[in-house]
Amino acid sequence: MTKQVLAKSDTSSNQQSSLTTNAPVFRLRDMFKPSFDLWVISWILGLVTALSMIALLMISGWFITGAALAGMIAVGSHSFNYMLPAGIIRMLAMARTAGRYGELMVSHNAVFDLLKTLRLRFFNRLAALPLVQQRNTLHASQYMHRLVSDIDKLDEFILRVISPWLIGSVSMLLLAAFIGWALPLSSTSKIVIYLLLLSALLLPFIASLKGIQSAKHLSQVAESRRQKLLAPLAIITQLLLWQQWQTQTKDYTAQDDKLQALEWKAQKHRSSYMLLIQWFCYAAVLVVLFSIYQLTNSSTALATDINVPLALAVTLGLLGIQEIIVPLGQHYLAMGNSISAKDRLNALLHPATNQPELNITATDIEKGLTLTTGQMHAELCNVSAKIPGALVGAKEVSVSVQSGMPLIIKGPSGCGKSTLLQALAGELPVQSGEITLNEQNWFAYDWQDQLGYLGQQLDIFDQTLAANLRLGKPDATEEELLSALDKVGLLPWLQAQPQGLQTALGEYGAAISGGQARRVALARLLLKPRKVLLLDEPFAGLDTVTRERVWNSVREHQKQGLLIIVSHHEWDMGECEVLTLKENVLID
Repeated sequence: MTKQVLAKSDTSSNQQSSLTTNAPVFRLRDMFKPSFDLWVISWILGLVTALSMIALLMISGWFITGAALAGMIAVGSHSFNYMLPAGIIRMLAMARTAGRYGELMVSHNAVFDLLKTLRLRFFNRLAALPLVQQRNTLHASQYMHRLVSDIDKLDEFILRVISPWLIGSVSMLLLAAFIGWALPLSSTSKIVIYLLLLSALLLPFIASLKGIQSAKHLSQVAESRRQKLLAPLAIITQLLLWQQWQTQTKDYTAQDDKLQALEWKAQKHRSSYMLLIQWFCYAAVLVVLFSIYQLTNSSTALATDINVPLALAVTLGLLGIQEIIVPLGQHYLAMGNSISAKDRLNALLHPATNQPELNITATDIEKGLTLTTGQMHAELCNVSAKIPGALVGAKEVSVSVQSGMPLIIKGPSGCGKSTLLQALAGELPVQSGEITLNEQNWFAYDWQDQLGYLGQQLDIFDQTLAANLRLGKPDATEEELLSALDKVGLLPWLQAQPQGLQTALGEYGAAISGGQARRVALARLLLKPRKVLLLDEPFAGLDTVTRERVWNSVREHQKQGLLIIVSHHEWDMGECEVLTLKENVLID
């Protein structure tokens, strides 16, 4: 484990704790703020759709039965007004269709607006964290995957909890009121019917409360399963060569079996809840029919008040309400999924206080050390780092690098070159050893965009070339963009493009080659001077002439700062520090 742990005073610990506790905490009710008006409109349209659907069934049943009775009682008469019910049925059918499409359109817009707001909010808050806290956060979230997936799960709280429960409860209340008005049943019968309808709502409510822990457990097992698969995949070549793939994936297989068992259990609960809700509704139908049967065979005054078309309308209403409330049981884990996602997101922004401490004070975390404007000297002393769960990585690396003298890291595949660069970039924790800059902890500095990192995974977005470049410097002029592209040898290619800087690069740079995409990402880093540049295989896919040109440009650009490059290419690079790593096996 890290040897950077030093004792801190109680005052320092309290200050560090206050940094976390004073930070804002995300709550589920915050999700309504961005587009509350759209959600209200969506709920109104959803209620219109639900009531139209139920009313359409009820009035259709009443109309058919009423017309049949009118024909039996007065054949050939025109005493039954069929025009008004027919018009109401058409109106309800149109309201149901319009309400459905309107609800989908409004709710989709609200969801997209919500996801955009949530992503911007969380990414901005995460980016504002100090580098040391970002490093722990990024490592814990496995490079933001958990952050993105949890944000996408949050919309279940509105779409599968609030909206269905609001619409279902109001619809059930109105149906119960109609039953009390339309049928002259005894008080006992009405109480039984109301209790059955209440049970149909209470069952999914209780299931949702119990499902919170189940959803959290499912989420934990699913995340553990993903982690146990990603770790061996990262070194699949070495594992296959060493014939260790089956051994290293045993944990993943066990977690996969455990997850499938939990999902099967959840599916059985889901089916049971849906079936019980239907049974409660069917039981209410039987009580209605049995009560009507008893009244028709009795000599009480209530027997003469039975309206057969209304009785059929109530029966169809009880059958139709199932389409609204049965999904409440189907999505009984939605509340738990939302709470779990909310808790994990807050945990990302407020890391646990029991994480390994570093040799920095609370003041360093809050303000950060100021980078020097002069010469810099970085020192790695017995540094070991690896991807969590991996077998190989950088082991006990010691090297010095100073301004104006590039450091070239070489070595065979799997020796930890990229891993070491990730540790310097703050994307992986240092297992042991110490990294310093001018005799101070490397991670204690307030870098303020002064550390540029080009990893193996490129961030090229489905935007224009200019927009992608300006991610490195938003206020860059066209001349600055052209100068950066010239440094990486892309100016001749740009001049051949009809749209110039407005050329679309496609998602992940699909419209250009891999080498061009890497040079675009490199040009983005070269738009402004940075104290440190960490470049992972910047010359991949380049021919000899272009490679040497790009190297000379990068070296000249970074002659006043630190330049650390991972490269497997061999050529005369001039005076440089060279670090050659060997393949190592690291055991936790």
